[in-house]
Amino acid sequence: MRFDTNKKNTAKKRFNLGEFKLLLSLSLQALETNRLRTILTTIGIIIGIATIIIVLSAGRGLEKYIIDQVEAFGADTIEVEMKIPNVSDMEMMSAMMRGAEITTLKVEDFEALKELPNIGNYYAGILGQFKTVYRNNSKTAMIYATTAGLTEIDKQIKIGQGRFFNEKEEKSQAKIAVLGYDLKEELFGAENAIGKSIKINQVNFKVIGVTEKRGGIFYFNYDKMIFVPLKTAQKQLLGVDHVIYGFLQVKDLSKTSETVADITSIMRKRHSLPPDNPDKDDFRVTSMQEALEMMGVVTFGITLLVLAVAGISLVVGGVGIMNIMYLTVLERTREIGLRKALGAKNKIIERQFLLETIIITGLGGVAGIIFGSIVVVLIEWVSGSLGYSFGLTITLDAVLLAISAALLFGIAFGLYPARKASHLSPVEALRYE
Repeated sequence: MRFDTNKKNTAKKRFNLGEFKLLLSLSLQALETNRLRTILTTIGIIIGIATIIIVLSAGRGLEKYIIDQVEAFGADTIEVEMKIPNVSDMEMMSAMMRGAEITTLKVEDFEALKELPNIGNYYAGILGQFKTVYRNNSKTAMIYATTAGLTEIDKQIKIGQGRFFNEKEEKSQAKIAVLGYDLKEELFGAENAIGKSIKINQVNFKVIGVTEKRGGIFYFNYDKMIFVPLKTAQKQLLGVDHVIYGFLQVKDLSKTSETVADITSIMRKRHSLPPDNPDKDDFRVTSMQEALEMMGVVTFGITLLVLAVAGISLVVGGVGIMNIMYLTVLERTREIGLRKALGAKNKIIERQFLLETIIITGLGGVAGIIFGSIVVVLIEWVSGSLGYSFGLTITLDAVLLAISAALLFGIAFGLYPARKASHLSPVEALRYE
């Protein structure tokens, strides 16, 4: 009896496989007959699936790029920057573009904050833009006026030739400068820049160092900057005594939150501000851990938003497929009636039309994956040629999600036309004109 049961089950499996092959053959034949319609039907699915691939790849690449950029300032740092009280960030940016300035943030604030037990070193800075001249070469360069602790905290700034200025030179207002890699090439070419004199806003500065090539970080291009001592720039170039921001190095990252609270408290006391009214603050304190979390939330939100748009595209494509399949059912009504009159069961008719829909969405899914992958490669190539490599890659989970979405939409939007076809009356179907 056991042998007979196995034999019966084997025969059933063979029958099912044969049935599937027959249905697949009929489905492909039907789709081949209306090739142009099949191609046009898949466009919505292709766009939706391609968008999923592009968004997931771009979202992860952008997240990694932002994390790398933020960590370039020092993952173990806390930033203190000037802020206009009682305004939003957008209003503050607009006010600054109109020339508004907050001059209350001083290097002395950072000297005081350095005394906190969990703070190591610091650097503070301010930016300016001046005409820079060496012999007959003239460039408008960004001046990064900073304290000597910059290279100790920002490990990405490496000196390729010469050296960086020290604390004694910074406090004595020494007229010395360190050139970014690209700016050195533009001003000096192959000539050695160390020890040479350049003019910044008609003031002579001695070049003591040249940085290694670093590239851009957000809106900073360190390779085109000139690093000068903060006090020198304040007195000789800018005519100010304030800074726009600074970074404090944290010794113990597990105590970052407490350190941020301590910094906020000290800054409010130094600036004579209310102890419990953040709207009155003329400064902002942000740890790099907070910045990373904030960036993660932003990129996640953007990714979800664009995926929602991709979902809408898939729904539109799915509705289009459902309408086309419904039209196909009407066109093949007599064929369905004839097959049912010859003994075809409802489930066979339903499976065939459902399989046709799945094939359409499957083909659209594959085409969407290929198209999306091409776009991702092109984006990475273009951004790389512009000096911004986002590290976009096609991940396995993105491909699996895209395929699953295509198959799910194929089943969801193909089920109604398939059932409609399977429940046609053979007599009425054969009479259909």
